Amino acid sequence: MIRAWRFILPAVLVGLLAGVWAGAWLERSAGRRMRREGPRPARVVKMLKRELDLRPDQTQALRALLTAKRPAFQAIRREEEARMAALRAEIDRDLTPFLDEAQKKKLDALRARWHKRMQGPPPPDAR
Repeated sequence: MIRAWRFILPAVLVGLLAGVWAGAWLERSAGRRMRREGPRPARVVKMLKRELDLRPDQTQALRALLTAKRPAFQAIRREEEARMAALRAEIDRDLTPFLDEAQKKKLDALRARWHKRMQGPPPPDAR
């Protein structure tokens, strides 16, 4: 019986670690999608239906409303992202004169790490 535990315990631990890793990856992926696209109408409808006890006719009206308004939300999100990118570029442009060459290289490495993590396009070069 003790010999069996030598195989079972490592297998259970590996499975547990794999599950934790997969859950963290899925959570990060969902967070990136949420920042990029916003909440999906079906998910909002489901939550509001549960929380507010919506009737079927209310659920249909809400679904239609959210679907119709989604392009406007996405346009605002894109506009805000563009404004934030412009502000980051301005900060970078104003920051770089204060840094020495070693600090600039470190900042470039930080940017590369951030953008790899975010899987987005690199920032506009401030220099």
